[in-house]
Amino acid sequence: MTKINKNEVAILPDAAALEALKNSFPAEVGFDRILLPRIDFKSQDVLEGTGKDKKCVIEAGTFFTSFETDAVDVEGKKVWKTDEIGKTLEATIIFSRKQLKYWDSKMEIFTSSPVYDNDDEIVPLFCSGNKIMEGLPEDLKKKYEYKDEDGKTKSKLEETRVLYVLYKGEVYQLNLRGSSMWSFKTYSKKTTLIPAQLTKFFSESKVKGLIMWNCMNFEKIRDLNADEVKDIQNRVNEIRGAIDAEKAYYKKDREDAKLPPVAYPTEDSSQCLL
Repeated sequence: MTKINKNEVAILPDAAALEALKNSFPAEVGFDRILLPRIDFKSQDVLEGTGKDKKCVIEAGTFFTSFETDAVDVEGKKVWKTDEIGKTLEATIIFSRKQLKYWDSKMEIFTSSPVYDNDDEIVPLFCSGNKIMEGLPEDLKKKYEYKDEDGKTKSKLEETRVLYVLYKGEVYQLNLRGSSMWSFKTYSKKTTLIPAQLTKFFSESKVKGLIMWNCMNFEKIRDLNADEVKDIQNRVNEIRGAIDAEKAYYKKDREDAKLPPVAYPTEDSSQCLL
């Protein structure tokens, strides 16, 4: 080994030498998934008890914050702490994304995609943690199409909205589906720049046949000031950086994949197997 004279001036390596060394060292491939506390919304009354003892413990239209704690339940899953907000809240919607979801109640199996942004993206679909297929969102939904009682073609693989919402200085994730998602789409069409304004979240009761629920609604309160807009932009830049890293990971995963996706389970198989 060459001895280093302490009196000699150290010569720093040039950029090309550092890049060559970097390329020769294997790097772990991964990404930091966006994991946020949640804002939850109860679209229907939560009831407890039976018969005359049945009572409403949470009214439809109530918002909650929900945080993951360090505690675990008997199944080893993380316990979430919830705090009631009320029937309305004021927050800023800083980002909107999409996700495909399907709960097979007969098989008791959950199928979903990662959160994505555009309908022209190649999206993987996972069942019980195993990748079963990938494709454009519209093509994936077609594989789960069925006819409803009115003869309309629908998909069991439901498109949902995932909003990133700034509420009291903290960014939360708020998931929308069904009528609440369509209400948000209507609100988006009427608003020029949602992240640059403060939004009121509330709900109204709906009835269809024997089904009663609350649909989330949105209303502009005011425009944000210059400092608030700057803060929102910084948060959006962080979110976009995390999204780019996640997309790069899944792209490399597709390129490196050697095994075909597993098959969706049937009644003859209780789970997705590798």
